[in-house]
Amino acid sequence: MKTTFKRLLFIGLLLFLSFKGIAQFVLKINASNTIDSVAYLRASLFDDKNYIPKDTIKLFKSSNTIKNTKSIVGGIYFLYFPKSKQKIQFVLEDQDTVRLTISGNDYLQTASINLTKNNILLGYQRLEKGLSHYDSSYALALKTGKKFNQIQKAAYFKVKTDSLVSYRTIALKRLKKTDALYLFFNTLNELDRTIPSKRDYEGRVQFLKQFELNEPKLFFTPTMKQIIVEYLSYYPLQSDSLIQGLDAVFSSLLCTNKAYPFVFDYFTKVFKNRDVQNNTEGYAYLINKYVKNNTCAFLDKKNQQALIAELNQIQAQKINDTAVDLILEDTTGVKLSLLNVAKQYNYTLLIFFDPNCEHCKVELPKMDSTIKVLERDLLIKIGKYAVCNEPNIEKSVWKNFIISNRLDSQYAHVIMSGNNENIALRKAYDAFTNPLFYLLDKDGVLIAKKLSSNTLRKILIQSFRNFKN
Repeated sequence: MKTTFKRLLFIGLLLFLSFKGIAQFVLKINASNTIDSVAYLRASLFDDKNYIPKDTIKLFKSSNTIKNTKSIVGGIYFLYFPKSKQKIQFVLEDQDTVRLTISGNDYLQTASINLTKNNILLGYQRLEKGLSHYDSSYALALKTGKKFNQIQKAAYFKVKTDSLVSYRTIALKRLKKTDALYLFFNTLNELDRTIPSKRDYEGRVQFLKQFELNEPKLFFTPTMKQIIVEYLSYYPLQSDSLIQGLDAVFSSLLCTNKAYPFVFDYFTKVFKNRDVQNNTEGYAYLINKYVKNNTCAFLDKKNQQALIAELNQIQAQKINDTAVDLILEDTTGVKLSLLNVAKQYNYTLLIFFDPNCEHCKVELPKMDSTIKVLERDLLIKIGKYAVCNEPNIEKSVWKNFIISNRLDSQYAHVIMSGNNENIALRKAYDAFTNPLFYLLDKDGVLIAKKLSSNTLRKILIQSFRNFKN
């Protein structure tokens, strides 16, 4: 009998050791009376919108346990419950066994979890939820048109920020510096200590030094994008300034860093923002340096070639060169030349739009209103060469858009047909999206590309000041 027991014990020990050797982590969920019957296990990447889908858990079946056999990079993982749209974060690292229990309708409130680090994170999420009214009231204030600078925003969130920093600071004393949660909380604390100012040059220099951007676990938290966003807040919205920030970030990143393509993708969005002055020049710099002439092969060949083709396209027309002339038919069938129209005004705005485009319905009237204010304040005349960039549009729809938005003062309304010649003109202006705004002077020289109403205002006011000086 003793021999049999010893044999069974030995077999059990072997099975246990074998299981521990194979499973790099174990996650088990016990659920009762929940709205959801399934949950999705996901790993956070770069920010709170990117993630790796890891597995699906059926809460009320034997498949409520996940045994992962592959080694993982520790980080902040989360369970997403699709029916109730709830989310619970937890820390997961190699060799962890996590046991989570949930019940009822409010999973975060009823949840219990093992491991000290996960209990700390659970408490943090509950605190965040209790302070969420600050976020909703702030969003409402923005919706009503209220503006906040960095200092005003920090003051608005001070009570929430102080509460979260206090919780995280106490928690850090209980965590190892190698823990993913330590990295997560410490990064958030550093971010909350800073209030970026475009005049704080020393703060800008020191900011990136606080973070180890090449720590693999940092990429597996929702904070890496926050670091870059906050860092760029030290720079004015001008491409020549933001390029300095771009180079500083990439000089801090290893080519092998998994975050590298995510950071690149974020910067493409920055330099495509029409509120950035000379944005096309910044975007061209980004592609030229970090795609065309980059030894780091972080893109596949197809994407690389597409970006280089885009680079060639946006560089076809250069700032301070005479713009490519457009000779297009107006609403009555008369052909009008862009360069001839430009001669009649101090400046001319070249506009590409589609009457059915929702953004156009907002942006064109907004731009028109901005132009009227600039004309009044600067005592100048600004013409508008507005290209209907939808070749198959019915004339009645096109004309109704013009009339309903009162776009009739100093306008030349023309239409771009779909013939091969006009496709070449579209390429010259990279006019494959709507709306787009370009600025020309009286001589037809291209001053700025892909403007917003804000950048138009900045450029003309600055030009006026330079003229006076």
